Amino acid sequence: MSWRILVSNDDGYLSPGLYLLAGSVADLGEVLIVSTESPRSATGREITFSKPLRFVRKGWEGWDVYVTDGTPVDGLHLAMEVLGFKPDVVLSGVNVGDNLSLQHIFYSGTVALAIEAALMGIPAVAFSSGSESFEGFSNVRFRGVASQVIRALTEYVLVYGLPQGVDVLSVNIPMNYSNCVDVVKAARLRWRATYVKGVDPRGHDYYWLKVVRSSLEEDSDVKRFEEGCVTITPLNINLNVGSEKYVELQTLKEFVEGRMRL
Repeated sequence: MSWRILVSNDDGYLSPGLYLLAGSVADLGEVLIVSTESPRSATGREITFSKPLRFVRKGWEGWDVYVTDGTPVDGLHLAMEVLGFKPDVVLSGVNVGDNLSLQHIFYSGTVALAIEAALMGIPAVAFSSGSESFEGFSNVRFRGVASQVIRALTEYVLVYGLPQGVDVLSVNIPMNYSNCVDVVKAARLRWRATYVKGVDPRGHDYYWLKVVRSSLEEDSDVKRFEEGCVTITPLNINLNVGSEKYVELQTLKEFVEGRMRL
């Protein structure tokens, strides 16, 4: 069976991680590559309402890629609505930098793209790496590990689908792979924010973000990744609480009603 696979990212169409991802699954079916004109990291699920978008076909490194001046989420919708491409799976990445912990997952444009696909009922996998730059993707061992992980997970999702209650897989591939793959929960926090105060040349104060590492959570994606494991974190995009909480929160309803004077 020939599958339809949409490949995209948030690092822009010049990122070698995008083509590593596409190349790993190229023979599984029809692969469409969509990306952004420039890096849009940490944009989350941003979508463009305030301006028209460009969406053009370009050639890069022997690949055809559709490029937008919008966000990763814009690119997904443009591919589906303008090109009429209805994917069987959406693959996002391979991101420069990891997306470990819920903190990073909520910030991540890479994971946001997968979540947007899942909202439309399309299974999706987000791939991130331990590389801190484009140059890291030239590491032969890393490329081999990443390609095998991408291929295996994509085949699994296409053939078997995702289990009920799982909408997205967030996958992180370390540079120091230690022959282990683990399905593991996301840590809550990776770091906390502090700011270094400075003064600009015009005498105005500014504040530069400096992160301080949080305590390492046991049995988490952060810990296993730092041990050299490929981490696979299953995510459910339903943020609604369980039905029992609605019963418990009747006191909240009554409290609010008791304060109403209109």
